Amino acid sequence: MVEELVSNNFRRIQSSIYNFSMKTLKPSEWAEKNLILSSESKFAGLLSYNRSPHTREIVDNMRPNSGVEITALMKCSQSAGTQTVVIPCMIYHIAESPTNVMFLSSNDKMVQNTIRGRFDPLMESSGLSNLLKTASVKKANQRTGDTDFKKEYTGGTMINTTYNSSNLRYHSVEVVVADEFDDAPYSDKEEGSTFDLVVARTKSYADTRRLCFVSSPKIKGTSNIEKVYNMGDKRQWNWECPHCKTYIPILWRVEKKDGGFGGIKWEFDKDFKLIPESVHYECQNCGGKIKHKDKYKLNLKGKWIPTCEPENPRYRSYQFNALCNPPGFESWSDLASQFLKACPPNNGPINTDALKTFTQTQLGELWEDRGKSPRSSDLMKNQRSYKIGVIPDETIARDGNGKIAIISLACDLGGVMDYDTNNEDVRLDWEIVVHTTNGQMYSVNQGSIGTFKRTQNKTKDDILNDKDRKKCTAEHNVKNSIWDKLKDIIYTPLEGESGMFYDISISVIDTGFCEKLVNIFIESVMDRCVLGVKGQGEENFRKLDKNGTMISHSKANKGLLYHIDVNMVKDIVSSNMSLKQGTDGSQPDGFMNFPQPADGKYSLTNYFAHYEAEHRVPEVKNGVEVGSRWVKKREENHFFDVAVYNYAAREIFIADLKLIDKKEKDLTWLD
Repeated sequence: MVEELVSNNFRRIQSSIYNFSMKTLKPSEWAEKNLILSSESKFAGLLSYNRSPHTREIVDNMRPNSGVEITALMKCSQSAGTQTVVIPCMIYHIAESPTNVMFLSSNDKMVQNTIRGRFDPLMESSGLSNLLKTASVKKANQRTGDTDFKKEYTGGTMINTTYNSSNLRYHSVEVVVADEFDDAPYSDKEEGSTFDLVVARTKSYADTRRLCFVSSPKIKGTSNIEKVYNMGDKRQWNWECPHCKTYIPILWRVEKKDGGFGGIKWEFDKDFKLIPESVHYECQNCGGKIKHKDKYKLNLKGKWIPTCEPENPRYRSYQFNALCNPPGFESWSDLASQFLKACPPNNGPINTDALKTFTQTQLGELWEDRGKSPRSSDLMKNQRSYKIGVIPDETIARDGNGKIAIISLACDLGGVMDYDTNNEDVRLDWEIVVHTTNGQMYSVNQGSIGTFKRTQNKTKDDILNDKDRKKCTAEHNVKNSIWDKLKDIIYTPLEGESGMFYDISISVIDTGFCEKLVNIFIESVMDRCVLGVKGQGEENFRKLDKNGTMISHSKANKGLLYHIDVNMVKDIVSSNMSLKQGTDGSQPDGFMNFPQPADGKYSLTNYFAHYEAEHRVPEVKNGVEVGSRWVKKREENHFFDVAVYNYAAREIFIADLKLIDKKEKDLTWLD
């Protein structure tokens, strides 16, 4: 009997001795079979990547022979990154594919919180604690084996430490999990870049190393995660639109081909309060509405799509925002409410601190430090006693600001001209400015032709009454064309306080929208100085050590179109906005004067608030500011653009004179 039992067991052992697979499971596959979340977890039971499908590919990059060396995840806060990437990766390399591992976090407290609050409980609830060597005490009273800062197991050791350079010197590991990477110092004065110090710990495993950097981003230019993210292929999480069946990246705001925007949309009631049930995602491809309740099934079919070529084929990077967070996290209406607290509707004052927090923790995007710009309320102090529409020639004389040099009209054109959908809806914002021989400026009149408004800035009443709104078009020789009204403005003489009449010296029109239609208009008024302008350099930063040229002739359309270095001119206009009168009432060169408000013109909401709609953003590289550029804070910036074009108009006027008369080649504004 005993012999038979032994014989049967022996045969069973022999038959199953080769019953194993050489294939190593992917981390996500292994985790779903082995990791059990405790009853204290919101999602108790076996870990499932169906709740957070976006993290499956990321954690799988960490398996041996994945072909991925460096992974960067720039994310919103509370996005399941710790539970489904950081901790599973650590446990996988203890239980399934043992090797030397290093876990990094911002400080000792964060290391302990992660180990005691996340790692240890998951090991215990999953029945894997026995894999760790029991903690023991050496003669020097130092604990080894299983501590907060060191885990020993068959096949390797896991070191849990901070980004302090002294902690990174003495360890050699194959796998690095660098959490909260933006909390690390950007560099060490003596030992260099923190990123390079971390990578150096894997030199002995150069052919097989895997490093994963995870963090919510902080400040552009000094961000650690930004550096690693830019090295990779910048993947975005895409959903298949249920309407057009194309994959689209899910982003807070996406510019569309027609000049409009897709992304998160909402409606206001008549009091400009958010209507929560109105919040939805508008497909940037087809305009279809996607509801918040559908995101679970859309996430299941979601996929990461690269947006650029990486520095190295073995580098991958990912950016993830709260819009795609698993069910149970904040809703889209919650996010919209947070955004509107930071950026109130109807041109309310922006709460920069709240916007910074929202950008970093909800959008998972880098914050660009805002340059200091004067408040519009300060600019309103420059309102004078002269009336709208009247040339203040006597006021200029009393101010001691010389004589009238030129009168300019600047126009900013925008809207939608979509012939396929028969949607023609444009608005032309304009302003007339007097430039004095001493350099001061006096605004004379401003207004808008057309009523176009971006959906994001409409109230519910605006939307309900939209079909009854009178829309203007940029087409010529048709009803409601903007060009007939603009021609009236250009040709109508302006009366001065003295009773004298003045003509507009130069008119400039932005050609960035509907360029062909703008050029047709310019060519139709050849008896007046009407020129096209187009901004250049908006996408690039202006170097600190670069003087540059404010305006330049268009090579393709010389004499009719001028290019403007908008970053340079916006710097000048912003500086002029800060100018103050002297104690004797004298005004410096560039000082901006405005008439008394009336009939809704020159109000805070409809005019002066536009000057606050952009901010100067420093361009920082390796912790050093190397330049700057101007970026929109909100959509309604039209009269700031108009001010930029009006300032450039005086230089264009001189350039045009030089082009017409070669004798004026040395002419400057001072002449």
